[in-house]
Amino acid sequence: MKAMRIISPRVSPNVTGPYYHGDVVHVRIDGEAPARSCAPNELLAEGGSVGARAETLISLSPEGPFAPIAVALESDAALRDVVASAIPVPSLVVWSRMRLVVLGLALVPLLMLVELDRELAGKELLGTGRLLAEVLVAAYVVFELTRRTPRMPAVAGAALLSVSMRWFLVTTRLCGKGVHPAVWAAAALSAAAALAILARAPSRSRVALELMGKLGISRSDANAVKAGRQRAVPSALVIAAVAAAAGLPLLLWVLRNGGAGVWTQAIAFVAYAIAVPAVLLRGERRPGATVGRADVVRALFGTALGLVLTASLLHGTHQFFDAGGELARCTGRLDEATRRLLAAEATELARRVASVRASTALVLMTTAVMPLAEERIYRGLLMNVLVRRYGFTYGLFASAAAFGVAHVGVYELALYQTVLLGIGFGLAYAEGGLIAAFVVHAAWNLLNVA
Repeated sequence: MKAMRIISPRVSPNVTGPYYHGDVVHVRIDGEAPARSCAPNELLAEGGSVGARAETLISLSPEGPFAPIAVALESDAALRDVVASAIPVPSLVVWSRMRLVVLGLALVPLLMLVELDRELAGKELLGTGRLLAEVLVAAYVVFELTRRTPRMPAVAGAALLSVSMRWFLVTTRLCGKGVHPAVWAAAALSAAAALAILARAPSRSRVALELMGKLGISRSDANAVKAGRQRAVPSALVIAAVAAAAGLPLLLWVLRNGGAGVWTQAIAFVAYAIAVPAVLLRGERRPGATVGRADVVRALFGTALGLVLTASLLHGTHQFFDAGGELARCTGRLDEATRRLLAAEATELARRVASVRASTALVLMTTAVMPLAEERIYRGLLMNVLVRRYGFTYGLFASAAAFGVAHVGVYELALYQTVLLGIGFGLAYAEGGLIAAFVVHAAWNLLNVA
């Protein structure tokens, strides 16, 4: 006789046991409380037992915070990872088959570059800050390519393009003569890995859209929920934010021409940055204002992401122009005007750094006061308002352009670099809040004047 399993009448069967052997989510249907626990595949439109809609509230924790599925799948990376691991979508299936191959392609040039910079730093031919930036870039690329669900693949792609330009610059400086085959291979492999990421790695918005399709949620329903959660931004607030952004460099110009000292300028800058956004955004909860555990993780990730993108954009663009100049020299097409332009840009940057290093007060102003004031105005106010009114892409690039224009009195030939910096700082703000944007801005300035 086979043994029989007996359940004591005094012990209730553990009907929720399966949920503790895998990932679960917590949902509230029609605002019900408490939330019900379920496996992500129970939300499927076909075969699922929980009818999910765009406005259905969802969270990884039974205590929340809860947000509509249409919003949470795109904004909450941890939730997106859990749902995507249980519900395969086409873009992730394709990416999972090739990401380790792409990682193998990327590792060779990344490790070679870190080793090269380590040797240059040991011979004092390269700053320690540049070496740390390259290590951070390599670490982020590995982080992105080892994830089943990409977090921000475009940044990894930009980072690898920057690495490719670095190796290409080596070949052009030697005019292709006597270049070791490993250098050519590093340039080709990093470029191939970058193109593979940019072409095949799905963005988080694409993953979220495909997941919602599996849940039976249409794009129009999702957009309706997103639009309903956004507060309307009046045109007057947009105009006021633009005026405030224009007022910051104007304030600095007035103070300098009025003979104000560095500390007076610092006090006025900080007062302006604190008062103006507080008045224009009164009563609103600004990104980066919370201090919960999730917000700390978010700020750290935003800081790392901002530093990686900033380093990739600035170094990659600079190396692109340098490689172009070297290539023109090798082919005898580098005219005198182009040579003078490249030299003038380098001189402009060097003169600016030297002037800051000459004074401790200016170093503090550059690495602490100005990053705080500019991030409060250009990201915490201007980008905040533009994103809510016109969308993320427009808000990011428009605020970066305004940030660049604000530095016309500081840079002329290198003005494009401040626009690229604004993009890096803006992404840090979008991902990690105001604290992340400030840390990236301050760290970047410190690395350049240290």
